[in-house]
Amino acid sequence: MLSRRSCRNFKDKNIDKDILEDLIKIGTTAPSGSNCQDWIFTIVPTTKDVAGLGVKIAEFFKKLNKMSKNTLLRKGLTLFGNKKLQFYWENYYESVKETIELYENQGIDKLFHGATAVILVGGLKKSSCPSEDALLATQNILLGAHSMGLGTCLIGFAVNAIANDAKLKKSLGVNENEAVYSVIALGYPNEKFKGLTVRKNIQPRYLSF
Repeated sequence: MLSRRSCRNFKDKNIDKDILEDLIKIGTTAPSGSNCQDWIFTIVPTTKDVAGLGVKIAEFFKKLNKMSKNTLLRKGLTLFGNKKLQFYWENYYESVKETIELYENQGIDKLFHGATAVILVGGLKKSSCPSEDALLATQNILLGAHSMGLGTCLIGFAVNAIANDAKLKKSLGVNENEAVYSVIALGYPNEKFKGLTVRKNIQPRYLSF
């Protein structure tokens, strides 16, 4: 577990379909609330497909950047208690702009980092705890992929785009009863780590009654 790291440098080598499906099976060994097992897994299987998904996600962020650049809109929403656009402008606008420009001008993929496959992990909203179920399955997939010699990276920007873009949801087959809770970029790593990852020293709390 300590040797697993987020990978942002992948070889140009597609993952066999059987391996991707095995990772889904590993995901389903996770626990789920009330044992409902209401997971929904979507595989984006090749480099070409991942690039296509990246273009769709970039379209969402282009629109969001355009909106956040509008000072009157940002300030107006803030006055009514909605500070999300202002927060995005202050914290993400520039980095997202740079990411889009790098891809469009130089073909550098800073969203999926050159991953050759993606797995979307979602679930039915009606479940007792769908986000927790999806994240438990996600952790199984991350560890399973690592044991197979694959690299992985969670892509939070993709989750955000899918959650807020109805057109993107439709193109991914995500209906109104579902949600995507994690997006996993996968591939064969093109980097080696010299040591184990470092974790903070956590002091647990103890309770007695």
